[in-house]
Order: sequence, then C-alpha cells, then structure tokens
Amino acid sequence: MSDLLIIGSNATNAYKTALDVTSHNVANVGTEGYSRQRAEIAANTPSVAGQGFLGSGSRVDTVTRIQADYIQKQLNSSNSLVERYDQQLQLSQQVEGIVASNDEGVQEFMQRFFDSLQEVADNPTSTSTRQMVLDEANNMESQIRNMTAVLGEVHEQVNDQINTLAVEVNDRLNTIQRINEEVSRALTVGTQPPNDLLDQRDQAILELSGYIDVQVFQQNDGRIDIHTANGRLPLLSDGTVTYLETDFSPYRDENRVEVYMSIGGQRTVISDYLTGGQMGGVLDFRNNMLDQAQNDLGLTLNGFVASMNWQHYQGYDINGDAGAELFQPLTSNVIKNINNDPASGSGSGLTVTFNPLQPAAGFNGEPPYTPATQPTTYGDKEEYLNNAFTAIGEMQPREYEMVFNAGTNSFDVYEKGESTLLGSFANDPLTPAIIDGLEFKADGGVYADNDRFLVKPHQDILDQFESVIADSDLLATRGQSPVDSDNDGSLADEIPAPGAYGDNVNVANMASLQSKKLLLADNNGIASETLLGGYSTMSSKVGMYVRGSEIQLTAQTNVYNQIMNQRESLSGVSLDEEAANLMRFQQAYEASAQIISTSQSIFQTLLGVVRG
Repeated sequence: MSDLLIIGSNATNAYKTALDVTSHNVANVGTEGYSRQRAEIAANTPSVAGQGFLGSGSRVDTVTRIQADYIQKQLNSSNSLVERYDQQLQLSQQVEGIVASNDEGVQEFMQRFFDSLQEVADNPTSTSTRQMVLDEANNMESQIRNMTAVLGEVHEQVNDQINTLAVEVNDRLNTIQRINEEVSRALTVGTQPPNDLLDQRDQAILELSGYIDVQVFQQNDGRIDIHTANGRLPLLSDGTVTYLETDFSPYRDENRVEVYMSIGGQRTVISDYLTGGQMGGVLDFRNNMLDQAQNDLGLTLNGFVASMNWQHYQGYDINGDAGAELFQPLTSNVIKNINNDPASGSGSGLTVTFNPLQPAAGFNGEPPYTPATQPTTYGDKEEYLNNAFTAIGEMQPREYEMVFNAGTNSFDVYEKGESTLLGSFANDPLTPAIIDGLEFKADGGVYADNDRFLVKPHQDILDQFESVIADSDLLATRGQSPVDSDNDGSLADEIPAPGAYGDNVNVANMASLQSKKLLLADNNGIASETLLGGYSTMSSKVGMYVRGSEIQLTAQTNVYNQIMNQRESLSGVSLDEEAANLMRFQQAYEASAQIISTSQSIFQTLLGVVRG
C-alpha cells in the first residue's frame, strides 16, 4: 500500500510539473525569443522484491528547453546582415536623391553652362550672351554649394549614428554580461537549467547582432563569450566586457567619427573590421558610397575647373588681354595626424594643386598669363595646354596619405587605407612631384620619421568651387591671331597674339570641351570619359550601390525569415499542441490522484479488518 501511495504521489507531482510547464508555454506564446519547454518524465528506479523487479512510478528528470544552438547562430548571422543592408539602403537612398537625379541637378547646370558657351560662340560680341555665361557659372556654383551642404549633413548624420550605435552595443553587452552571471550562479547552485534566463540571453544576443556582427562561443561554466570582426575582436570574454568607444579619427580636422577598442592596453581604430549589423551598414555606406560619391563628383569638378581654366588661358578677352581664371583653381592643404611628433611642422606648407608639367626646362610662362609671362610661341602655349589635358586624365578619385621618410627626406604617398606606394616628393619646395595628375609640394619644414598627413583634393574642390569672373568683358572668347608672319603654313612658331575683335575660336574650343574625353585615362594615356560622362559615371555608381543594397536586403530578409520559421517550428509554442498536452496531463494527474485515493481506500479497509 505504501508503494501504491508513493507511486501515486510521485505521479501527481510529475504531472503537476508537466501541467505547470505547459501552462508556462501557453503564457509565453507572445514572448519574443521564448523557447518552448518540455517536462521530461522518466520511470523511477524499480524496487526488488521476492517476485522480481517492481516499478516505483515516475518522476520529472528535467525541464528541457527545445532549442538548437546552430539555428540560433544562423539567426544571429542572418539578422546582422539584414540590419546591415537595411541601414545601407536607407542612407544610400538619401544620397541617390541628392546626386543621381539629373532633374535640375549638377549635370543639368553643367549642360546649361556649355550651352551658354555655344551661344557666345555663335554671337561673341553680344553682351547678353556673354553675361549668360557668367550667370550659368554662378547657378552651377550655387547648385554645387547646395549639394555639398546636403552631403555634409549626411556626413554628420553618419557621425551621430556611429556614436548612437556604439552606445546601443555597449548597453546590450552589459545586459548579456548580467545574464551571464545569473546563468553561471543558477547552474552552480541549482539542479535545473535556467531556461528562461537562457532565452533572455539568446534574445539579447540576437538584438546585439542587429547592431554589430557577433560570434558566440559557449564556455564550460555556462557563460558565453562574444567576439566581433569575424571573431578577431573580443566584446565579452572571460567575464570582461570590452566596450566600443567612438572619437574623431587621428586626422582630427577630418571631422570623421571612428570606432575604437582598447586591445592589449592600446586604443585602436577598428572601423574597417566591422562588417555586420547597423554599424557595419553605416560604415560600409560611408566608405563605399558617400566618400566615393564625393570623390567621384570632386574629380569631375576638378576636371571641369582645370579644363575650363586652361582653355580660357589660351584665349583673349574683348580688351585683347590673355584669359584669366574662370573658376577658382584647386588648392588643397593637408590634415595632420595627432600622433605626429609634437616638434614637427604642422604641414600647413604642404600643398596639392593642379599644376601640370611645363613643356620644357626653362619654359617661359605660367598661367594666368600676362604679356611678360606669355610663352615664347603659340606652339609652346598649345603644348602646355595639352600637358594640362593629359594631367586631367591622370586624376583618380582618391584620398591620399603622405608619410614622411626621414631617411630620404621625402614624403611617400599612398592611397588612404592602402599600402601600395603611388609616388614620393622631396621635402623641398623647389622639387615638387606629379602624382595622379596633381602637383604635391613640400615646404622644406622639420618633420619626424613616420609623420603622417591626409589630403582630399577631390572633396576639397566641392567646398572651393567658385566662379571668379564678374565682368563679361573678361571672358576670353578670342583665339590666337591667324596671321602667319613667316608664311610657313603654321601658327606654332608665332608669337601669342589675340585674334580680331569678334573672333570666337577660343570660346568655341571651350564649348567643345563638353564632348571631349578628358577624364579617367587608361594605361595608354587615352581618356575614357567626358566631363558630363564623369558625372554620369558617378551617378551610375550611386545607383548601383542602391540597387545592390536592395537586392542584398531582399535576399537576406528571405534567408532570415526561413531561419526564423525553422526556429519557430522547433522552438515556438503551438497553442493546439499545448492545449492537447493540458488535457492529456490533466487526465494523467486525475488518474494519479485516483491511485492515491485507491491506496487510501485499501488502507482503510485493512484497518477495519484489524479492528474487527
């Protein structure tokens, strides 16, 4: 009878626990990240009697969390990519609206400027058509300034987002660390796994993966370690949290927020290593879309300014004077690294300008020309112009890092973030060097080995772009005088002199630059794009980035949904299944209670017999 009573008592306890677990599942059907639980009912150890082994009822061995680590890891990875591409798409669509539209955009204003030049070529003495050139130049300047201001706002938005996302990451790490400690304590003092805590931790990690890419490593004591950057950088390891920090880059005047981490006691920039989550999306957008769009646009503008100015230098205005600057030429000063030797120069004398090679040593003439600085012959002047066009074709949409080499007393030039040497220039103002069509010149100042400076010539022109001629009479519409003084059939050996009043040769040449391929020369020095084509190329890159982000977001969202469905099919709560379990366990509980009741009835009968 006592065995019967024990079996009934054990059974009621087991099925009560099963009912509790089932009720807990039903109660958490809407809890995000909850994994259904199951009471594992097992037979008790049988007793040995004279007639053999006799069963001794059942017990709940444990409450199992129905979950698969491999699915959870896939979910974290997929969620990280979904959030990355969603962030890329949102930001890139802003820039697409600013840059890629041709409706009243930069390309439209550039086209209007070329059209106004053609109007002057058709009627070079008309005051109104000449004024129209200046008006369209000013309109283009306003459009560039507006676009630059908006792109600057996007840059500030990116800085703010990086700061905010770092705070979110650190908050999630604190939450996971706290749950980690609770899980470890629960496993140390308890006999049952802390299922609800494990669910909370998994959910916190999933949320963290939306902000940054993560890899999770299970530890023997029940804790987990979390790394980022494809497992290279620890965020949570051995119970220690390594927080993300944000600050401006070592090139402070760049106004660019980077992500830092203290590794081995050294504060290191890790922005380039972060590839997933919203943080990865923001950083990828900045590096591969925003910066690239600004550099591509700047290259087009640098090509436009240089070609317009140098063609303008070739001509003469109404007064017969040589053409002056039509647009403000590029003058790009460098940004010093805060880690440079404190005793070194500031780098304020280091410059990057557009100053193509002169035709020959001892060449007379440096534009804008005066009567005293005009080249000796018109042929020299034309050769200098062709050198300028060649240099324009050599321009590349790059940012440059200049590193001082004390051994050679020169600066080595690299593309920012790359290790391939592009060229070097001596720390001597008299010996500049041409790199990618631009003149790099030092000031001969005092610098320490490995001092670094950054220059962004194609972003600088966005801020510097300006029309500088206010008087339409100063437009150099006239070309070289057609007089062949020595009757040799060539003007190349003639002294530079203006054509007749009303001559339109130079303004026609300026208008023809619309269709001349000037940009992005190949290895043979042959340019591949016109000025308008350069803008179209930039717009196409922006559009391709947006389309690529859309495609990736759609694909990764589908993958995420499939994995989530897989998780729900395994770990999700089914109300139909739980309702059936409630009925089954309730009936089992009632039957177990009946065992106890039967035991009590038999016991009372025996007592009655004994009492007689």
